[in-house]
Amino acid sequence: MLSLWSCRRFALASAALLVVVAVVVAASVIPSVRVDTYPAATPQRAVAAFWVNVGLNILAATVLALVGIRAGGRRRLTTAVLGLMAFVVLVLAIALTDAASAFGAHGPAMRAATNLLFFCAAIDALAAVLIIATAIRFPKNA
Repeated sequence: MLSLWSCRRFALASAALLVVVAVVVAASVIPSVRVDTYPAATPQRAVAAFWVNVGLNILAATVLALVGIRAGGRRRLTTAVLGLMAFVVLVLAIALTDAASAFGAHGPAMRAATNLLFFCAAIDALAAVLIIATAIRFPKNA
């Protein structure tokens, strides 16, 4: 069984991964999407959706950091919060994968944004796995 400290590190590592995803999407993907010239593109709607994704990643990272700092062991509330965060992060990963697939059809001009979106979706999925591992492995008597 993992120690309490290891579980806290998993939660903090997940939070750090989510912050990385938020920064990459905000700094690299959104500017590329804003200037998309594909004929059927709707950059205003896409940019708004990406900002929502960035906000939810930051919110999930904040909650995970608080759990990592304050949690004293496995309790119902801690497990429920971690389960909810894993679900939210998986949904965010699926949303980024969907966006990457959509922008992949926009031609070579959006190739960098597409690759970054797939990278961010993979990082979100990794963070969700770490969150699930944290929820399962938190020691009961800490």
